Formats: sequence, C-alpha cells, structure tokens
Amino acid sequence: MVSAVDQKNKTFTISSKEATRVFKVTDKTSIMKGAAAGTMKDIADNEEVSGAYWKNSDGTLEAKFVKLGPMEKKTASPAPKAPATPKS
Repeated sequence: MVSAVDQKNKTFTISSKEATRVFKVTDKTSIMKGAAAGTMKDIADNEEVSGAYWKNSDGTLEAKFVKLGPMEKKTASPAPKAPATPKS
C-alpha cells in the first residue's frame, strides 16, 4: 500500500511494520493500471501496488515495473474428476 507520493521527485513510499521503502520511478519503469498503461500521476496514496525493483549501487530502489490495484487472486482450478468406472 502506497503511504506517500512525491510527483516532483517521481518517488513513492511503501511503509510496513518492518520497514519504509522509497521507490524511484524512471523512464525505464513500466506502470500498468489494470490492463492499460499508467503513468506516475496514477500512483496515489493508499493505492495497492505490486511490482519489482532494482537496488542501485547507491542504495536507492528503482522501480522496474509497477502494477496498480489489488493483486489478482489466482483461482484454484478444480481437481480433475476420476474416470467413471463401468458398473457390472
């Protein structure tokens, strides 16, 4: 969950009980909002996000890709049915 956004510096912050991490959005960052392409302007406080990032040599975190919105829940596929046994 995004806890802060800095549009000027193109960063967003994710805070948790364990840590606070600031991610930099660059021209290389791919942002998706649903099935459509998004932009830095689409990232907002309290937005659910997922994605991946690089840790740069200076310790900063650069977003590789950002997916906005709730994480998709994978639906379990039904167990295959056992073949019918012929009745005698």
